Amino acid sequence: MENINHRFPSKLTHYLAAGSLASIITLTGCSSGNSTPPEESHSDSDLYTSAVIDASSNENYTYYNLETGQTVALTDAQAATSDAWHIAFRRLSVKLNGGSSGSGNVRGALAATQDDFYNDGEPNANVFLNATTDSEEEHLLADVDTGTLTFQADSQSSAIATSGTVSGTTMDMGWYNYNRVTHGISVNTDNAWLLRSNSGDSYARFHASDLTYTPGGNLDVTFDFDVQSDGDTTFNGTATFNASVPVSGGSACFDFDTDTEVDCATQTSWDLKLEIDGRDWNLWTNSGVSGNGNGGALGDPYTYAELFDDAQYDNATSPTGQGGHDIRGYYSIDSSAGVFEENSWYAYNLSGQHKIWPNFRVYVIDTDATNEASSKYKLQITNYHSEGGASGHPNIRFVAIEETEE
Repeated sequence: MENINHRFPSKLTHYLAAGSLASIITLTGCSSGNSTPPEESHSDSDLYTSAVIDASSNENYTYYNLETGQTVALTDAQAATSDAWHIAFRRLSVKLNGGSSGSGNVRGALAATQDDFYNDGEPNANVFLNATTDSEEEHLLADVDTGTLTFQADSQSSAIATSGTVSGTTMDMGWYNYNRVTHGISVNTDNAWLLRSNSGDSYARFHASDLTYTPGGNLDVTFDFDVQSDGDTTFNGTATFNASVPVSGGSACFDFDTDTEVDCATQTSWDLKLEIDGRDWNLWTNSGVSGNGNGGALGDPYTYAELFDDAQYDNATSPTGQGGHDIRGYYSIDSSAGVFEENSWYAYNLSGQHKIWPNFRVYVIDTDATNEASSKYKLQITNYHSEGGASGHPNIRFVAIEETEE
């Protein structure tokens, strides 16, 4: 089976879907460490600038200015309208100040793909485990012709993840399948997700059960929910979302607690939104960049057979079949994603080691895509831990691109 985007899930929920909940809990426990996370640290050389950034918060980003080489003290709300930052970090996530992530014009491109780190899209553990900051320095220092690169702004990314795989002529788009030869659309009943409500205190498991696509007409989809109400510890109810959206564009929203469709434009109580925007068919949660609620989702995705098996998942918060561990901390929110999401900087759990391993890809950051004379930087992420072993401390090194390189 071919992975068409060669992407590794930044949310790590893939490993929940694979039944490795214990591995993720081990990762979290080992990564937190016993040491106190250090302040942001820097080291400068004649070749590049390095920094270790404390991005250990699960809720808030740490904002960084490449021109000053310093973090910028901003709340997420302040950063949304600020041009004082270029790049931001939160745990494994990276975003740029532009597109859906900010009011700036920052764009990113991939310069060094590090293809030797992968075999048919899967990480080559031998290469990952033997790579070092010294051995991969040459990629950062290599000349780059920015005129040959494709720069992109960040765009909205749903917490309801898709696998991004192709089997034969069928492309798995999560809740539907697309045939690349016939261009036919069909329901995908095999995938499923956990969903947190807009209020943040109720949950559901859901999947698509039926789909009718009429070119030039409507897309009609049925989503089935098992609901875990606020205060309950098991799935104790059901709900059905019969969504109908014009193929020309539009949206439909659903509140699974009340089992009712709600108006996306005037009501904030929605939990799941189906939206068609041009060629993009999306499911959004009421969270992050998609809504003002406390929603979210988990699963990259799960299989229907796994998630709808009560022996494995009898609830959405501490499933008995997964050891009774509290999994609420693993839900993700809708976020902004760009070049760092489409071309991940890391791999996880290589050779049974529950760690984050960098691939030393080189990204080029254009600080202002509207100005040809704007500063551009080559950047690598070389580690995920502080010197004391605390996770959530991306080590970055970057260098300004001289005009002679282009």
